[in-house]
Amino acid sequence: MKIEFDILKKNEFKEAVAIASRAYEDYEYFTNYFPDAKECRKAVWNVLYWAWKTVFGKTNYVTAKIDGKMAAVAQLDNPNFTRPSVFKYLIHGWLCVYFGVSIRRMNAWVALDYAASKPCYDYKKSGDGIWYCCSLTVDPAYQGKGVGTALIEFMEQYARERGGKQLTLFTNSEKNLAFYKKRGFEVFDEREFVYEGHKLGSWSVKKTL
Repeated sequence: MKIEFDILKKNEFKEAVAIASRAYEDYEYFTNYFPDAKECRKAVWNVLYWAWKTVFGKTNYVTAKIDGKMAAVAQLDNPNFTRPSVFKYLIHGWLCVYFGVSIRRMNAWVALDYAASKPCYDYKKSGDGIWYCCSLTVDPAYQGKGVGTALIEFMEQYARERGGKQLTLFTNSEKNLAFYKKRGFEVFDEREFVYEGHKLGSWSVKKTL
């Protein structure tokens, strides 16, 4: 199986959103806030589509392909990238994230996402050459085949070639946490979120490149 890496092209945007959506559909980061499967699928698609549309062309989207078919996608922010302002999100259509979903649940999820990602954004400001992997998703059809590992290694090299000294990301899965630790990442922040009785761990990790 040959894995090829590339930068996401504009005409591949919706395909990448679809892959990430499939990967996140059963992830507690979303299901704790949207327990209804249909609403969850809608929420995941809305969030990814409009959030990525806001930053597309301003950050790095890298893909892994097998036999020309996209198998994984990741958002990789360089040290100079900053979180968009509320105004930037709004002018790129962010209010559409509320289409077809509970406004209350979406507001709760947005607050979660901001709080869970904050340690990485803050840490990125603490030194030079710190990159942040905002998301990394592998199409369920290709999970367990080494695609995620290969994409991480590509991102590490990609950042290193551009002066990167560290790579950070966060995860809300103990299984994923063990995956990252096995690949040399170490925890620098740990916290817990509770919504309607559902607990969610959140671990921010870093790795020297």
